Amino acid sequence: MASEAHIFGRALRPLWHLDPSGTFLNHGSFGACPREVLAAQTAIREEMERQPDQFFRRKGRPVSPENAVRPAAQALAQFVGTRNERIAFVANATEAVTTVLRAIELRPGDEILMLDCVYNAVRLAIEDTCKRTGAKPVVAHLPIPLDANDVVGRVVDAASARTKLAIVDHIASRTAIVFPTAEITAALKAKGARVLIDGAHALGQLPLDLEALGADWYTANAHKWLYAPKGCAFLYASPDVAPRTVPLAVSHWHELGFPLAFDYVGTRDISAFLSVPAALRFIDGFGIDAIRAHMLDLARFGGRAMAELGAQPVAPDALFAAMRAYILPQTRVAVQADADALMHDLWANHRIQIAAAEFQGKLLCRLSAQIYTERADFARLVETLQQHGWPGR
Repeated sequence: MASEAHIFGRALRPLWHLDPSGTFLNHGSFGACPREVLAAQTAIREEMERQPDQFFRRKGRPVSPENAVRPAAQALAQFVGTRNERIAFVANATEAVTTVLRAIELRPGDEILMLDCVYNAVRLAIEDTCKRTGAKPVVAHLPIPLDANDVVGRVVDAASARTKLAIVDHIASRTAIVFPTAEITAALKAKGARVLIDGAHALGQLPLDLEALGADWYTANAHKWLYAPKGCAFLYASPDVAPRTVPLAVSHWHELGFPLAFDYVGTRDISAFLSVPAALRFIDGFGIDAIRAHMLDLARFGGRAMAELGAQPVAPDALFAAMRAYILPQTRVAVQADADALMHDLWANHRIQIAAAEFQGKLLCRLSAQIYTERADFARLVETLQQHGWPGR
């Protein structure tokens, strides 16, 4: 139970279903939902299946006085520094990004700005939108190792008067870099661009105040660092853009607009959304400040341990949170097959799960600190890499 808040590390592993033989240093990719949050979701699903008519007509419909989606959204809104009417649930951040791309009116010659470390699904969605509309994808290049003083200028300089939308990572997936989104947002909006912040990894890792941030849209996954079940994310829309922000599927309550139109999009399993309060209670049992302090301390230890291999962080300490990426030294240019082989070998032969990627010709090893991990987990990874190496070493 979450009442064991005074203990962090492997002592907490029984609170999850994680394979007891594994060392898990990749919470960032898919998250891991605690047993008690999954139990709350199971109870919701069982209620749904006992009387589907009553569940969907009373708890699912946005016009019902017993609607359960809005209270769950309200709990999440308070956690991220906004109001109920600014938050809509979606299945994942990828769905949210596509929703925003559909909300922008684009003509040939217009531009959509993204970072070169953009999540691949987001890049594909941008390119697909540009093919359909005649707009042009523009990439802000951020060479690694990244200089903290160079970030805002490189992003903003890539925007022009034709930039209709900029999609900026809050915490980049491949590089784990935390971007100064408030400063970037203000500068981009001063140029006339709409701004969507992709905070897929930020919810739970970082304190959020969406109203102060000032972005037009913000999306984040709740199933990663917030410990919610899979298939749970949110989309924030500012008052200025909310009227144009509609679900990808037209359903019964479409005319209600944002966010109520998102509450009921056909018959779907909303139990992950309704489990968010349980995830927040799990966090409260430990204290969000204590969770973040443990993860930050552990991530920094991991950085010192990786330095023993000659691995170089992709950015300064100030641009990292609980998830960090390192450049593994190689004798040749890296390819994605190197990253795939590294991940496969570490799990198949050593039961260690990490994330790895090729980026800018470099092999990146991305590690996630969590409350169920401890220093020994990072030490074990470093010892294994010292002994067995990696592709192209």
